Amino acid sequence: MSKIAKTLIERGFKVAIAKHDPGDKARFDREGKDSFVFGSLGADVAVVSPNRTTILLQNGLFGGSERIGSASHDSKSEEFSPKFEECDADLKTLIAYFGEFDYLIVEGLKFIPLPRITVFRDEFDEKYLPFSDAYASNLDEFSDANKPKFGLDEIENIIKWIDNNAKKV
Repeated sequence: MSKIAKTLIERGFKVAIAKHDPGDKARFDREGKDSFVFGSLGADVAVVSPNRTTILLQNGLFGGSERIGSASHDSKSEEFSPKFEECDADLKTLIAYFGEFDYLIVEGLKFIPLPRITVFRDEFDEKYLPFSDAYASNLDEFSDANKPKFGLDEIENIIKWIDNNAKKV
């Protein structure tokens, strides 16, 4: 994903990336900083600077907060399928935060109906096959005659696939 984003940015495109953190483990601030204190109080916080803006929302997008910490969530055995209408509304909210962009790359969030390239690096996991429209991998052990498969370094071909299959938002 980073190779694709880097190539597109080098070509002058504005790239936005959404990465799913289903375990709610990402940390963007440290204890003792004002933004940490404000967030701890329950406020939505925007950390704004000339080079970067980070928005920390108390209400996450794409549902599932009630699942965090459950045994099935922690063991990654659960199946999470939020309603399409909720996902579509949350995707529009996320897009609004990004403003203008040429490409939105989404990592994870497999329940959103977007064209998807699944990356298998060093390890194949069959549970992602139903969500995949194409594959990028360094493995030879699997194939799907109905879906394209790219090597991890076939950046040009992957970008062409994205251009031909991406959903316009």
